[in-house]
Amino acid sequence: MIKKIEILDIQLDNYTVSEAMLQVETYLNNTVMNTIEDISMEMLVLAGEDEVLKECIEHLDLAIVSEKEILKAAGVNSVQRIRETVDKQFFAEFMKRIIRNNKTVYLFGETRQQTGQLTAFLKESYARLQIAGSFSMEDCVGDFDGVVNEINIVTPDVIFSVLPTPRQEYFLMENKEKINAKIWYGLGSGYEKVHGVSYIRRQAKKLLHRGMLKRMLSRYNQEK
Repeated sequence: MIKKIEILDIQLDNYTVSEAMLQVETYLNNTVMNTIEDISMEMLVLAGEDEVLKECIEHLDLAIVSEKEILKAAGVNSVQRIRETVDKQFFAEFMKRIIRNNKTVYLFGETRQQTGQLTAFLKESYARLQIAGSFSMEDCVGDFDGVVNEINIVTPDVIFSVLPTPRQEYFLMENKEKINAKIWYGLGSGYEKVHGVSYIRRQAKKLLHRGMLKRMLSRYNQEK
């Protein structure tokens, strides 16, 4: 199986879940912070117009394709990879690994509401998870050094981020080397439970970005 795929001139990882988890095991024993992000169609559409975002995506240590449409657009037809992606199997295995190994997590969001929703989801779904702390960007006063200090006081093993793109990627580009953690995992909104109006809104947004991605791919292929 091809381990790298290319879409819109962006290189993405194409590991199976078991292969990706071998990478995670290495990250948990590293002395520097490694970066993981779930990659959505929305991110690829934005990266097509934002060189900084594109560069950050390509420099992630592990880019997890989170939507099957990306795989199909890149020509990946593996039943295993599509099933793993649809079922969010990487996230499930990642959670099992950090809980089993008693790793601590720190939650990072844009607003207190957003961070609170992530906290509630994790406590309900993963009762044994050790949440060491959280921070919301709306509480940031001054530059990002204060945010970094808040995280480093706790020294978590894993940071779960639900900062929006591209704010998350800009923050990472500027502060990655300063943060004392093993793994930064940008979750996006894929972790959320599917329910009610939120689900309908997400599906409508997905259809919009799917159409935009197809148009961008068509234009990209014509220009090559």
